[in-house]
Amino acid sequence: MCGILGKINYSSKAPVRESELKRPLFEMLHRGPDDEGVIADRHCGLAMRRLKIIDLEGGHQPVFNEDKTIAVVLNGEIYNYRELRRNLEARHRFTTNSDTEVLVHLYEELGEKCVEKLNGMFAFAVWDARKEELFVARDRAGIKPLFYADLGGSLYFASEIKSLLAFNGMPRDLDTQALVNYLSFYYIASPRSIFKHIRRLPQGHCIKVSGKKAEVRQYWHYRFRPQKMTEADAAARIETALLNSVKRQLVSDVPLGVFLSSGLDSTAIVAMMAKLGVRPKTYTVGYENGGTFNELAEARLVAQKYNTDHSDCLIGPRDIMEQLPRAVSGFAEPHGDWTYLAMGHVSAQSRKDITVALTGAGGDELFAGYPTLTAAKIGRIYQYLPGPVKAAIRAAADRMPVSTRRLSLDFKIKSFTRGAAFKPEVAHLKYKEILTPEDIKALLPGLKHADPFEVFAQHLPDVASARLLDRLLYLDLNVFLPYCSLHSTDLVTMFNSQEARVPFLDNEMLELSEEIPLNLKIKGFTTKHIIRRALRQYLPEEILNMPKKGFNMPTAQWLKGELKEFTLDAINAARAKNPDFCDYGYAEKLLKDHLEGRSDNSRKLTCLVSLFLWQAEYL
Repeated sequence: MCGILGKINYSSKAPVRESELKRPLFEMLHRGPDDEGVIADRHCGLAMRRLKIIDLEGGHQPVFNEDKTIAVVLNGEIYNYRELRRNLEARHRFTTNSDTEVLVHLYEELGEKCVEKLNGMFAFAVWDARKEELFVARDRAGIKPLFYADLGGSLYFASEIKSLLAFNGMPRDLDTQALVNYLSFYYIASPRSIFKHIRRLPQGHCIKVSGKKAEVRQYWHYRFRPQKMTEADAAARIETALLNSVKRQLVSDVPLGVFLSSGLDSTAIVAMMAKLGVRPKTYTVGYENGGTFNELAEARLVAQKYNTDHSDCLIGPRDIMEQLPRAVSGFAEPHGDWTYLAMGHVSAQSRKDITVALTGAGGDELFAGYPTLTAAKIGRIYQYLPGPVKAAIRAAADRMPVSTRRLSLDFKIKSFTRGAAFKPEVAHLKYKEILTPEDIKALLPGLKHADPFEVFAQHLPDVASARLLDRLLYLDLNVFLPYCSLHSTDLVTMFNSQEARVPFLDNEMLELSEEIPLNLKIKGFTTKHIIRRALRQYLPEEILNMPKKGFNMPTAQWLKGELKEFTLDAINAARAKNPDFCDYGYAEKLLKDHLEGRSDNSRKLTCLVSLFLWQAEYL
């Protein structure tokens, strides 16, 4: 686990100097405090920071083949490296026990097709001095990040945006389409970033630089290929695949644990570890005066059932005020969903004990866990209601009193009626919408037309299935998961020099989810039906039948208290730095309406505060 970066002057072939890589490398010191490595060979340079996880003494990078004509830097873990190594040992001489050295020799034999053999979470770069070619790739699910910039015949890449910005002459022009995507949905999806000239390499993609050109291509994509199977068979296959995945991801030479919520997925990971004879340390985040937002009691049920070494980690508004500015500065891009700060808090607290944390990310996207899918089914019924009936429902929803409780009834009904007026795919996105097009127009009156749904429309043609819920699941898996969930998790854990692993996104689990029929994933209005069936012997009844809560924070309440002045300060600081960036008065109006109880604008305000902190530093 580490951070990687590099540069290749593919057009001019001008030499790359090690000194060009030093400042960008310093910006990712947190990703790898244990070691660093740099190589500059002709017109290509690679560098890395290492966090020691496997082969603590022998895992220095870059790693070379026998004659030092191939060099590799790797961020992540290759979980099947031992099996791959056994096949390679007869033909190669190994000098370490690291997974990176396996990758070197695999590339030596297969070239860029090596990526098809890997089961893991990774972003890596290979410099092939024999052919003067650079090959860069990212894992199937997008667990490990990679950004790049193709400028003036040179390709730059790095694990984090801030490192790219540290290269001399890197432009900082704002991408207005990306800004609209961010304001609409909290995050920015590939291929864009908040900076016009910096791009995200999408999951399952690679870059090949050869001759005087750099080409991006997709080497793997998720596809629905449902097979005939009984419910019992599907449940048994899930149990086996998850057990195998957890077993693979327990390989580590440093202490590991689990981030435990009250959800099915992290609970299932603890259960599989127990079956493998492992007693993990578990950590659950809670909120000061959190009320319905806390999951501490439910998580303790699981901890008690499996006798884990359990800790609660409480976060409050003072922690937000301390951590958010540092996070925004470190990430170099705004992220509006502050729940990542809770993840960062539990990461910081647990880092005292563990270097690796397993999480439950991915289960909802693979096995239909989100209530928006249920809303889509209800929405199809709603569409057939007479116009006056729908109008009456919308009017009743508008009259409901505003609540700041977790996923309150008024929030659910208002979100549903707002989205159900649109076609199903758009409705699915409307349920997730943060600032509406009307909000964005008021906030950015000078902005020319920008389509907030552009990035989603790009993905829909990739879906062969004509079934609505398959298309919605595909959007969640290919847009929401890698760019909202996985990216923020990587950033906050690596900020604490900690590795987060995701057993649900192991290749075996990904491929199995492609085969399981939709009617087993969501049955009637029960989400994740087949996961519940597969795990019912392992989970407490209270957890198994609990409605999905989601990972939410009591920010609506905090914004009316200690975070009020913090929000005003962020608005005023941004106004002082960039007075023409937006209509700051509209942000103040959103805050005023929230404070006076006219509407719950907490999600809009967290989105804007993060943006204002970011633009005050980076624009």
